[in-house]
Amino acid sequence: MPKRRESISLSGLSAQSSGRFRLKDISFFFPFVKPLWKLGVLSFILTIIITALGSLLPLSSKILIDFVVMKKGFDRLERLLSRLNMEFLFPSLKNFLESLNLVVLSIIVIGVLMGLIGLIQKYLMLRFQQELTFNLQTSLFERLLRFPITLFRKKQTGYLMSRVTDDVNALQYLFTEGISQIITKLFYLIFGISILVMLNLKMGLIIISILPFYVIINLFFAGKIRSVSYSEKEARAEVSENLQEIISGVEVIKTHVTEDRELNRVSGKLRNAINTRIAGTALSLLSNYSARAVQLLTTVMIMWFGAREILRGRMTVGDYVAFTSYIVYLSGSVNSLSMIHIMLQPMYASMDRIVELFRIVPEVSREERAGLKKPGRINGDIVFEDVSFAYGNEAPVLNRINLHIKPGETVALTGPSGAGKTTIVNLLLKFYLPSSGKISIDGLDITELDPFRLRQQTGIVSQDVFLFNDSIKNNIRYGNPGAKEKEIEEAARNALIHEEIMQLTEGYDTLVGERGVTLSSGQRQRISIARTFLKNPPVLIFDEPTSALDEKTEKGLKETLGNLFKNRTTIIISHRRPLLDLADRVFMIEKGRVTEKGVPPL
Repeated sequence: MPKRRESISLSGLSAQSSGRFRLKDISFFFPFVKPLWKLGVLSFILTIIITALGSLLPLSSKILIDFVVMKKGFDRLERLLSRLNMEFLFPSLKNFLESLNLVVLSIIVIGVLMGLIGLIQKYLMLRFQQELTFNLQTSLFERLLRFPITLFRKKQTGYLMSRVTDDVNALQYLFTEGISQIITKLFYLIFGISILVMLNLKMGLIIISILPFYVIINLFFAGKIRSVSYSEKEARAEVSENLQEIISGVEVIKTHVTEDRELNRVSGKLRNAINTRIAGTALSLLSNYSARAVQLLTTVMIMWFGAREILRGRMTVGDYVAFTSYIVYLSGSVNSLSMIHIMLQPMYASMDRIVELFRIVPEVSREERAGLKKPGRINGDIVFEDVSFAYGNEAPVLNRINLHIKPGETVALTGPSGAGKTTIVNLLLKFYLPSSGKISIDGLDITELDPFRLRQQTGIVSQDVFLFNDSIKNNIRYGNPGAKEKEIEEAARNALIHEEIMQLTEGYDTLVGERGVTLSSGQRQRISIARTFLKNPPVLIFDEPTSALDEKTEKGLKETLGNLFKNRTTIIISHRRPLLDLADRVFMIEKGRVTEKGVPPL
């Protein structure tokens, strides 16, 4: 039997980041990167070429000073070529290095090549970035739709959307510019240090000995910045959650004159977000200036040591100028690496949050769904046997209820608010599984049924109607997207909404606005009823479906609803007599128990 899903832990959506970089977190995203490997490899190759060409530029100062101007240093070049068994190149190379025009032209050619290759590399990285974003957000949206309904009832829309959109956008930098910059700066270091060691071994070793200090600075600050960044993102998500709630409930806020209270509430969350942002920025600045201090110390040491080497005749002026150029070049690379690592800490926090979403157990996994039964059109023989249910650790809502609804029968559930009527519907739709007992449909245990196939064959009209920001036509045919115009109109006529739709300027093409805000509550409810008519399911659930209708419209609907209920298993949740009259049996739900009452008197 599948395990219960309603008790799923949601702690992953509020856990703090560990503050440590974890390679397994990066590897989690490899499946999303894999389809883009050609773009990534080509961009990597071009990055290496750009880096190699760029590493040659600081040597231009040595060539111009020693070879072109002072005509010195050719003996060292000749010895180097001899060791490489390439002495035959020396005459041609000497003539080339002595020509000012050829040397300058070569520098220009290298610069142009770097620009052209860099342009192509940037374009490839842009493609990589956008395709990766598409893959990640599409997968997250799909995952979001598979989350258990408990998650949506515990986490609000603004919070979840912040995690799906903002964190993915932040992660773009890590897998594109971040990795590209890390590769570039690392190869600059490798090429640059190799050239420095060739120019002067002692000075090269000094540079290598100072590099660990940059690593120490990074290790000290990185974890702290990552943890603060995670807290800031959580705080920002909570602000987004509050703003979305305020905008959605602005009418309630205004009617209760609670503007100041809501402002104070969101201001407190915003202040928390700003304070964590300030803390993160302060840590980044400390890290940056610590790295700059090491960079300054390195430059001073090299200037002192290099000047001494020139005075002792162990270094040419060209070597010294090239060396100081490489120092600026390398210290900039090391400092950039340091800053990139610090800048990536918020990206790692986003990575943590995205991984958390992917690790939330879906309502039904693909593997589980493959093993579930997918019946054809169901008859609607519904049986509850000793079913009990509680939300989490709360008191039981249902207590060992027994209920048998026969195929084609219409039953009504009535009783005080909070008695468990809607819970019965949620259990029937497999949004939750019972704490104990058994629910069966057509003799099949509901735990063995595919919930998606079950819901496809169930039509629901609820008191809280949701309409998409689309046309009336598309809202009516939402459950039956292939429906023809005549079928849509017939469903609207049955729901007594057709005439009102035709009075609108755009008719069935009228946009209803967010959640159907341009329509009255009664119109929204009848569009929902029309949507159910058009879906034509074998099982119907009406949860206070006429609560927003006037008495005349409700009585007019009674006949068409009676026709809709024929040959279908129907559950009505209502206290209104016109709907109760349509029921074959009426059950009273009270204190978690079910008793059959017949049709109660007015």
